[in-house]
Amino acid sequence: MSQNHTGLQLRNTGSSACALYGYPGVSWVAGADGHQVGAAAVRQADPTGSAERTVTLAPGAVASAPLDIVDAAVFSRSQCKPVPVRGLRVYPPGQRAALFLPLPTESGGYGECSGATPDPALTIGYLQAGVQPGGGGQG
Repeated sequence: MSQNHTGLQLRNTGSSACALYGYPGVSWVAGADGHQVGAAAVRQADPTGSAERTVTLAPGAVASAPLDIVDAAVFSRSQCKPVPVRGLRVYPPGQRAALFLPLPTESGGYGECSGATPDPALTIGYLQAGVQPGGGGQG
């Protein structure tokens, strides 16, 4: 399966420390209204077996989570029903306000899956302090 192993970084832009626990919510969005495309990211357990824990971020500090994006081209067009997207909607753990990460599909590209697929198109790990391997986009 063709995947992009990357990461999602969240930086505390406030003036006081904040605490985060768990997994960010991540989904593709499209259109001027930012509607969700396809299923939200599936939570992926850490392969080493370590457990999620509270991450306290000082002002300016970063936490990150592994994010895997499966190339929509690996799915059949009839299952995937690809559409162009604008980027990712990201909900930090415990938050109701979303962030937007521009990540548009290329013009004329295959797009992202709007239909049900046998395997998840997006998977997300839990947040950990600092920048994790894979770097990734910043929200």
